Amino acid sequence: MNQINQIMCLNNDPFEYLQSNLSRYSSRKLFLVRGKKSYELCGAKRVVEDVISNLKCGFVEYFDFSENPKYEDLERGLKLLELSGADLIVAIGGGSVLDMAKLIRFFHSYSGDILNEKFVKNRDLLPLFAIPTTAGTGSEVTHFAVLYKDNLKYSVSHKDMLPDRAIICPQFTYKNARYLTACTGFDALSQAIEAYWNVYSIEESDNYSIKAIKLIWDNLPLVIDSSTNELRDKIAEGAYWAGKAINITKTTAPHAFSYPFTINYGYPHGHAVALTFPFFMRYNYAELENKLHPLLNSKSHCKKMEQLYNMLGSTFDMIYDDMYNYLERIGLAINIRGRNFDKNLILHGINASRLSNNPCVLSQADVDFIVDEFVENGKL
Repeated sequence: MNQINQIMCLNNDPFEYLQSNLSRYSSRKLFLVRGKKSYELCGAKRVVEDVISNLKCGFVEYFDFSENPKYEDLERGLKLLELSGADLIVAIGGGSVLDMAKLIRFFHSYSGDILNEKFVKNRDLLPLFAIPTTAGTGSEVTHFAVLYKDNLKYSVSHKDMLPDRAIICPQFTYKNARYLTACTGFDALSQAIEAYWNVYSIEESDNYSIKAIKLIWDNLPLVIDSSTNELRDKIAEGAYWAGKAINITKTTAPHAFSYPFTINYGYPHGHAVALTFPFFMRYNYAELENKLHPLLNSKSHCKKMEQLYNMLGSTFDMIYDDMYNYLERIGLAINIRGRNFDKNLILHGINASRLSNNPCVLSQADVDFIVDEFVENGKL
């Protein structure tokens, strides 16, 4: 794995960190992958333009792509990078922006098949700086990125997907709207929880997960109710640790089920994950006797789930209601009766790779049952 320098800019001016790190590369031209309106609204535009002016380097921008990166967007970005002659990439935005930059950087150097994840390196990688403007996706510290092709979600995973620098500037999240804060914040919380119960969790990922859960669980509702900069600093830090956790483990069933709700029905990613989360908070304990993954030990997993419930101030008997109420409080409704869901569309979009990381194994019959229940009732 590439070594990544994590720079925490809590309560500091991001200008100094970005300029001091970029100056080490003596770049002649930057390829800037950024958000659209959010780029200016969050304050990033002023900072980046001041840095570029001071460093006296040129830049080319790429921002005209879908919120959920599509293969066609990647192809256009690759052509623009090739024509630009840029020697360094800076990505600044939410998870989709960071994912797009990671994909462009990777496929500028590699050729291969995204379906089978077989890649051949053809030239050296360009340096990549990743600067999140939301607190939750973890893309700045992970070695994989999401790409949609023909309405199917693929996760491109490779050690060289990992950015060279991840600069965490909570200031860029201070003006985020409540719903965006809820979606990205819950995404981070779900990452931390899913990494913790994950089949492939290790002591290191557990430590990251615990840090993230402690920073996000109590503070996210407070941020939604009455945001302060200090609270947003904590959410940004928690999101960083959650990203570090899933960089080791990847995610599990709630994420696996989320993708068709995003691509087919327009739910933002964090809200899409929330739709099945209370169900799996209970399922991954209730089914451990009959469906526990063969790589896990029943006694150890049982203890771990109980420790998780304890961290959340809940119990197995109460966890479904507690998680349901938590999501209602932060504005992510999961009771969505009346939506015309297509069972086949949902089944077709569920990500098998993420499903395989779940601590309790789901057969095809289990998946069919869950989707049937959801389509019929609007919730699980």
